[in-house]
Formats: sequence, structure tokens, C-alpha cells
Amino acid sequence: MSRHTPGPFFTSCPHGGTIYVEARLRGSTIQEVCAVGPTENPEQQEFNAQLFAKAPQLLLALIDAHSILKGIAGELPSLKERLIAYENLIANAGAE
Repeated sequence: MSRHTPGPFFTSCPHGGTIYVEARLRGSTIQEVCAVGPTENPEQQEFNAQLFAKAPQLLLALIDAHSILKGIAGELPSLKERLIAYENLIANAGAE
């Protein structure tokens, strides 16, 4: 069970300027996850918002990568530090 708002997330920019990263909860309820304010470069703002929006999928990919590496870590002891770093990232992201 994660402690963050469940994904998937999507972006919206209803009034121009700020891009909102949001999640749809229980049907039509929408929860704002974060707001990405305007930057000097509108393309950078869009990429920042998309990065936040992809966070749930990136976390799942990290969890999958951790599981795969953990399975082969016995054969490659050099992976131990990387596994610890992944475990810390997963824990800090609120995933269990």
C-alpha cells in the first residue's frame, strides 16, 4: 500500500500559465497532486509537469528493477550498494 496519491496522474492547464498534475479518484473526483508554475521556457515547464505525472509509473519501474536485481545479487555482489540505494528511494517515495 502506498502512502502517496494513487496514479495514474495526468496534466491539465485550464487557464494557461500553471500546469496542474492531477489524479482521478473515485470516478469524477479529481485531486491536484502538484502545480508546475510557468518557467522562462514553456517547453521546460511542460517536461517538468510530465516528469511529475509519470512519477507513479517510474516508481513501479524502480520497484521492478529492484526485484530483478535482488534476484541476481547473489551472483553479482557489486550490486549490493545499488540495491540499498533503490530500497532507500522506494521507502522515501512512500511505497511499501
